[in-house]
Amino acid sequence: MDEIRFPEPDEVLKAKPSLKKYLRYLLFFGPGAIIASVTIGQGQLILGPQIGAWARDRLLWIITLSFGSYFLAYVAIRFTLISGINLVDLFALKLKGVLNWFFIALIIIFVPMFAATIITTLGISLQWIFGFTDPYVLIWGTYFGILAVMLVIVWRYKIIEYTQALFVVVLAAGAVASMISSIMTGQLNLLKALPHFFTIGDIPNYPSWVPESISKKPISLTILGYLGTLTVTIITVVGYSGWIKVKRWGIFKRREDADKLSEKLFERFKEKGKIDYLPRDEKEIRKAKLLVTPALVDLMLAFVVVAIVSAAYMLGGYAWLGREHSIPTDVNPLKEQAKIFANIAQSMSKWLIPLFKVSLFFALFGTIYAGFEAASRMLYETMKAVAPKVRNIDYKQFAFYIFVYLFLIGIPLAVAMFSRIISLLTVLGLTLLFIGVVGVVIFGAGAIYYSRKFCHLPTNWENSVLPLRLSLSYS
Repeated sequence: MDEIRFPEPDEVLKAKPSLKKYLRYLLFFGPGAIIASVTIGQGQLILGPQIGAWARDRLLWIITLSFGSYFLAYVAIRFTLISGINLVDLFALKLKGVLNWFFIALIIIFVPMFAATIITTLGISLQWIFGFTDPYVLIWGTYFGILAVMLVIVWRYKIIEYTQALFVVVLAAGAVASMISSIMTGQLNLLKALPHFFTIGDIPNYPSWVPESISKKPISLTILGYLGTLTVTIITVVGYSGWIKVKRWGIFKRREDADKLSEKLFERFKEKGKIDYLPRDEKEIRKAKLLVTPALVDLMLAFVVVAIVSAAYMLGGYAWLGREHSIPTDVNPLKEQAKIFANIAQSMSKWLIPLFKVSLFFALFGTIYAGFEAASRMLYETMKAVAPKVRNIDYKQFAFYIFVYLFLIGIPLAVAMFSRIISLLTVLGLTLLFIGVVGVVIFGAGAIYYSRKFCHLPTNWENSVLPLRLSLSYS
């Protein structure tokens, strides 16, 4: 195998630019729907309105800053789409598995905490929606959490993808409806808020009315915690490497043996110490440019959806909570921002309350559903590189083992959070900080370094394969 040949791209990718062509691009929204569903959850429902309530519209730039994680994700995914090599395999080889075990440790430590926060929040949301009494909150939260996980284990990936796309549509509809209503009722001036998406570094102080449980936390930590809720996490960026094999994108197109091809190319890399099998003629370069497009479109759509929903909840907190000096806390993490929709309903239309309830349930249930798939996929891909015996375990069986671990640890933590022995918001912020900001920055730095070091591609390849002409120069 001296040189590979890329598969032929889909016809829609080769078609001339047109509205129909770009509308069909929406069909590429698949793994990105899972990313969006995982991302849109407690951070947007609780931390978003909380920050909007006290900071008004001045911290909208955090959303813009989160785009950096999507850029890093694209760099990592692009490497695999073209070379066929998973970066976690490369990390395991070059760094003796140290970075892999670091990522595994992050997941083992923080994902049960995240499971506990989502079970608790889902139970509280069901209490508000259906009027359950306190003793049943965790029971219903746990029941729906187990249901979501079992659906992931039983259903095929494509069904998971389709359902997450549906969840995301409902979430976006609720967010857009709330924003439009806030504007029409005069509670929000969107034109005044828009510049704050670009005033990076503008940090307000806590107002005097903010409770001590919130104001005692450094603002920098609050910002980093919320940034972690917006970013592509280490879970989803590594999980994406597995999803592109399932989707047969890039070099894996029309390959039923995507995992075997990846292993074969990696063995070639270990033997030669470099990637020397990429074609260099213009025809293959043009094909490569088209083959990375689905992932690029998918990630951009995920960012747009997350940005819209996140902005809507932050601005909703500004428009409806800040003026009343109301703010979500550990005691009332969901009921306070429900005032956003209650006020809108009084001044506009009553149907927004049930829409909020439906979108609230979809956000939390979808986070468990998609998050478990992403976490299981991430651990499976990462552990295969450092524990070869994992390769002999079927993915569904592996996912079941992860399910047992998460709930054995997560349920006791959920009880402690509901009893307010442990702060739900503090645990949520720290968890998302480490699996979001810290994990993604380390992974992204590794992706950029090894892309520059091992992708020995001609200059015209860079200009062709990177549609946005991102500033990566390969030597």
